[in-house]
Amino acid sequence: MSYEEEMKFFGLLVLKRRLQKEDVLRCLHTREKLAARNKNLSLSKIAVKLKLISPEKLTRYRLSGGEEVPEMPGYELKAKIGEGGMSSVFRYYEKATDRDVAVKVLKEDQAAVGSVRRAFVREAKTLIDLEHENVVKGFRVGTVQGFYVFIMEFVDGDSLQDLIKKTIPFDEDAALYIVLQATRAMEYLTSRNILHRDIKPGNLLIDRRNTVKLIDLGLATTLDGGSSEDGQNDEVTLGTAHYISPEQARGQKDLDVRSDIYSLGATLYQLVLGELPFEGGSDQEVLARQILDSLSPSALKGRKVSPHMHYFIQKMMVKDRDIRYQSPAELIRDIEEKIKGKKTLHFRPDRDEQEDALLEGPYGRKKPSEPKPQRKPFSRKGRRGRRR
Repeated sequence: MSYEEEMKFFGLLVLKRRLQKEDVLRCLHTREKLAARNKNLSLSKIAVKLKLISPEKLTRYRLSGGEEVPEMPGYELKAKIGEGGMSSVFRYYEKATDRDVAVKVLKEDQAAVGSVRRAFVREAKTLIDLEHENVVKGFRVGTVQGFYVFIMEFVDGDSLQDLIKKTIPFDEDAALYIVLQATRAMEYLTSRNILHRDIKPGNLLIDRRNTVKLIDLGLATTLDGGSSEDGQNDEVTLGTAHYISPEQARGQKDLDVRSDIYSLGATLYQLVLGELPFEGGSDQEVLARQILDSLSPSALKGRKVSPHMHYFIQKMMVKDRDIRYQSPAELIRDIEEKIKGKKTLHFRPDRDEQEDALLEGPYGRKKPSEPKPQRKPFSRKGRRGRRR
């Protein structure tokens, strides 16, 4: 580890309150005195020699990103791979199965809140009960050394959000390949009476075999309109402002799968256009635009978006949910038919003249080009494993 990297690491330890600022300054002063005598020691070695921290704890902090994590029997900590507002996710090696797993650990301050603890356990139990190729698999949930932990499948890949930063915009075939798998996950959740409510690129992982995995059911609720535990449905707005549907932005309680379809449409828009459909200076401004603004015709018509892609984005993101795709099965069928080249799609919502007008012009009636056979959506070389 270089001196600059050590300084950054020790700064993190101070920020996380694992070391005092005065202790780090003492290490730096000692290092300067030793350097004057031509003795060069790392800050880590100096901290251990001064007995400010044990070598074992220093190693664990380096692997965990400065987090306090449980020492689980039969598991070996490898790295920190993600962090959210309520929990952090770590990569562990599970000795009994000879595999890596992802372990979500509830943060100490959050574990003190009863409703948060119950939501954490509820999400874990839901994922443990699910079994689908495109939904991350949960294994076990419980407490270890006072920590609430959830052990789940480790996805050796990247989040779609990270890939968007590297690849803007995506090839249309690649974008549809991703959305098709996400829609299959959505269809499965619907069959289990589950509404995700937070479909977005950050909650879609893609492994080295290009398999899409939907994660994070922390905001999920049932589709039967009943109230979930802890008053989860009583909040005005849940989800991520740039992706939630107009009805979700308004805080409606009668949400159904069409709301998740809208969110996936916003994800598709970002994939192929390299930008978000609605932006603003604050979440409140974005939410207002989700409710009031229509998609920009120039954005879709001026970026060489194919007629099929124009169709999918428009129909997934129509403000009126009665005109939107009504089910994941309907969306899956249309995407599969497009990929197979069997059907030309024409979306003309007769109850919404404004949306209908968006389909006129250069993209409205062109015959789509045939998809290239056996083309991989994108290269997976050189990526490091990641699980959020």
